[in-house]
Amino acid sequence: MASVQTYPTLWVETALDNSTGSEVYTKSGGSNSSGIFGLLWTSLFTACIIVANCLNLAAFCVNKKLRTYNNYFIINLSILDLLSGLVLIISVIHTHIGYYPLNQELCKLESGISQSLLSASNFVVVIICADRHRATYDPLNHFMTRSKRKALFLNSLAWLGAFAFWMMFITAWEFIDNFDNGRHCLSKYFAIPVVSLLGVVVTFYLPFFLISILYFRIFIKIRQTRGGKLVEKKFDVKNNLSIVVPDFPKDATTSSQNDSAINMDVESAGSNQFGQDVPRSTKKAGSNPDKKSNGKRESAAEMRKATRTLLFIVLSFVVAWLPQSIIGLIYSINPLLIVRGLPRPLMLFFTWLATGNSLLNPISYAVSQPLLRSTLKDLLFIDCKNRSSLKKVKV
Repeated sequence: MASVQTYPTLWVETALDNSTGSEVYTKSGGSNSSGIFGLLWTSLFTACIIVANCLNLAAFCVNKKLRTYNNYFIINLSILDLLSGLVLIISVIHTHIGYYPLNQELCKLESGISQSLLSASNFVVVIICADRHRATYDPLNHFMTRSKRKALFLNSLAWLGAFAFWMMFITAWEFIDNFDNGRHCLSKYFAIPVVSLLGVVVTFYLPFFLISILYFRIFIKIRQTRGGKLVEKKFDVKNNLSIVVPDFPKDATTSSQNDSAINMDVESAGSNQFGQDVPRSTKKAGSNPDKKSNGKRESAAEMRKATRTLLFIVLSFVVAWLPQSIIGLIYSINPLLIVRGLPRPLMLFFTWLATGNSLLNPISYAVSQPLLRSTLKDLLFIDCKNRSSLKKVKV
């Protein structure tokens, strides 16, 4: 048992020594240019995370049109990423000075909170995929049941699940065992490779497995329906059928019978194409079936935007977490492969790349949503507009 714990302790101490840059400090207490560079880029990276998510939250507060059902999940992700960026400030200080700046009690608490925020962000991605999966396969019931309260409930599940697991797995366990976290605020579960694998599975592999299955099914369904465009074409065909009316005799009795026959033909055509009855409201003269249908299901444009946003979020999640998760898997198999085989710059890059998901997420929202981009532009250039308007007034 002693030999099992020797390797993890050696690996964690070596990895954190390499990733904090403590070796750049001289015995006199000074630092060289490498230490200054490390402080600058980690500080800039953390500042970008905080600023980007603050801007997104400000845009959601300013523009009410952004506060849709689908965007409530995006708001939740922005809050989680913002809090992760704020907690990351402690890691920046740790990277610069070469040791954890707070006491061990706060170390235990901060480790649990930090991991909870990161896992909750990944759990939200799973919830978004599950919600989009239902919107794709059961659009009518999904549209009728979605609400602000439902979005808040689903978002709260990610928070409760992540904090319940990690606060018990890290904070409570370390307080009960009175674990010595050391100068680098080491978590106890790192001391046993098999147990550390459980943390990697909960953080990445389990969400990745669920996301892969859900998004693959969404992709297949979208390919089958051609991204919703086929539905619009079917509505157009149904409209054309309702418009083409042959010229019948002017006899009132015959005319009413023919009208009813036409309505039945249109209804049966719609039933054959959609697998369901046409709503009664579409039988009225001058009614628009497309508009009526949009009142009971997601519009094609909204569906495309939500799916596009989800695609960028999933790609950001995989790109950011996959390398670090592979390192965790290899470590659980043989810690020496990581201790002796991974250079310091690579370890540093992969460690910070995992937290980079909090920066990639707000970029993904802006890329996939034109309304959010325009709102952000208005927020960023509002001072310029005000100054130009003041100059015009003065002139």
